[in-house]
Amino acid sequence: MKNFRILAHFLAFFIFLLSPLRADPVLPHLFSDHMVLQRETEIRIWGWADPGEKISVTLGAGSGQAVADSGGRWRVTLPAIRAGGPFTLTVEGKKTIVFRDVMLGEVWVASGQSNMTYALGGSTGGDKEILHANYPGIRFFTVPKKIAIEPQIDTLPAAWEVCSPETAKNFSAVSYFFARELYKELGVPVGIILSAWPGTAGEEWTDPDSLRREPILKPIVERWEGSAAEVKSYASHPAEFSMEFDDFELLRAEMDPQGALSLSNFDEGAAQIATGGNWTYDWQGAPESVFELVTPGRGGKGFAARVKGTLDGASSSRMKASFKQGDSAFDASSFAGIRFWVRGSGSFQFQTLQPTIQDWDDYSTGTFDATAEWKPITIWFKDLKQAGWGVYQPLTLNALTGFAIINMTTVGDPMRPPAGLYDGMITPLEPYRIRGAIWYQGEGNTWRAYQYRTLLPALIAGWRSGWKEGDFPFLIVQLPNQGDSPELGDSIWAELREAQLLTAKKVPNTGLAVTIDVGDPHNLHPPRKEEVGYRLALWALGTRYGRKIVYSGPIYDSLQIVGSEIKVHFSHIGTGLEAREGVLRGFSIAGADRKFHWANAKIEGESIVLSSPDVMSPVAARYAWAGSPECNLYNKEGLPASPFRTDDWPIASSAKR
Repeated sequence: MKNFRILAHFLAFFIFLLSPLRADPVLPHLFSDHMVLQRETEIRIWGWADPGEKISVTLGAGSGQAVADSGGRWRVTLPAIRAGGPFTLTVEGKKTIVFRDVMLGEVWVASGQSNMTYALGGSTGGDKEILHANYPGIRFFTVPKKIAIEPQIDTLPAAWEVCSPETAKNFSAVSYFFARELYKELGVPVGIILSAWPGTAGEEWTDPDSLRREPILKPIVERWEGSAAEVKSYASHPAEFSMEFDDFELLRAEMDPQGALSLSNFDEGAAQIATGGNWTYDWQGAPESVFELVTPGRGGKGFAARVKGTLDGASSSRMKASFKQGDSAFDASSFAGIRFWVRGSGSFQFQTLQPTIQDWDDYSTGTFDATAEWKPITIWFKDLKQAGWGVYQPLTLNALTGFAIINMTTVGDPMRPPAGLYDGMITPLEPYRIRGAIWYQGEGNTWRAYQYRTLLPALIAGWRSGWKEGDFPFLIVQLPNQGDSPELGDSIWAELREAQLLTAKKVPNTGLAVTIDVGDPHNLHPPRKEEVGYRLALWALGTRYGRKIVYSGPIYDSLQIVGSEIKVHFSHIGTGLEAREGVLRGFSIAGADRKFHWANAKIEGESIVLSSPDVMSPVAARYAWAGSPECNLYNKEGLPASPFRTDDWPIASSAKR
């Protein structure tokens, strides 16, 4: 397997060198104006050129030379430089490339799923923070989405951006707040490389060798290998789609489908909506596709709207119909549904758009398949549902901005390959020197939480091996409160948090930002992101940067059974333990029968003493063991305690792979 991956990497280099767009020399997209290079360590500069071409690199007072090898690869290592700038990076070969406004500072990779990509503009207080987000020493690089089944040598086109109100607004809120704290405390430039993707699972970011090596992770690979051939092909090759839509009508009543309002039939050769709005198309999300009006439409006359092209796993084709100009609200409460006609090759999903839904969990249908002949699609609003991963909102037919049609290939929305994002979005970054990584992911693995105990350490080990930076800091966001109410029983969210806690305890140079108090039981994307970034920064400042601060809340260390009581000991107690807002809550204990009962909890010095009249001989304790627990243990520095359990009894996700 290892040899295969080396061969694949070589072939990727070869294909790149054959590209007619290549100029000499060429550098990865990570090198651009405004970049941040890691300070106080040797600097790696690399790229491609003609075999035998002499390359000269200059940065500040440092310089180096190289000769492109037979494969066209070259690499120059420059001496370490202290933080500062701006510098100019000059690369000379058959042509000269100049990168300006280059800074030396601290470089961190930020990765994970939707809560890592959650934009500053949507966060609590984000609107005010954006007004002050003028930090020329903070720079952002966003890795474009890319799925690959072999290691990539470069990202898709992208460039570094300087932090400003305009660039910060749509950048990762967690990453922004993390960078802001480091910038203020360290006084040096900070660069964040954001490589994240909403809705992704941990195995997608894990190197394939680790997935195959660990027995508990093998089922992940086996599921992929057992998937349909067209699904596996779609992971590496774009698929074609072509569909035509026509004769959109709003239906007045379910029992009277003839009572309809013509909404859009394109017969005048324009993408207009009868209520005053118009159709738009997201070309940026699907650059290898077109939206056009074609003739004839349904019935052999007029026009129809056609969307066609190719999609890969990172593309998203979206047709949007706005009821009114400027996306103002339209009252559709007198209508019961919508009907339109479609033909072609592909599949699609329909969703309404309403102002009260901000987390992309709009009311939607399942997936429909197009056919070669025109067929009607009738959608009744009463049958629409939210997917359920966002905040529940009632369907507001009296205030809709429009609707969207999400176009897909005949494959639909298939699973992505394990390691597909590691190969597509992490391996291109690994030659770039970094200080560490911050990680906010786990929601996509909750139902396999026990497996995550192995998966997350494997991911960390694979990244560290790929970067060849030693055990660089890897800071984990422990999942916040979300979901079920506090009950004495199993909780896959609690189990996932435990996997993150165990990883932070067992894997060297890792950290845990506890966020059990900043989530929302009804929102998978809680907007309180400032505390998350701040607590990650505390870990970095208190460990890697050596600041004498309290950087963690209480972490379970050990227990002591004294008669009918359990005494729980912690690390990271700071200047002392305290209960926020009343008496201590969230603790339970159990005896040998393994039945948990709520415990009376009190602080005694640096420990918590637990007891219950229902458990005279306790053997185990748990804290905050629920999706959204009622818990309030902190240290006096205001940092919350991590949820934990002292037992190792079987849990809900133990048998799930």
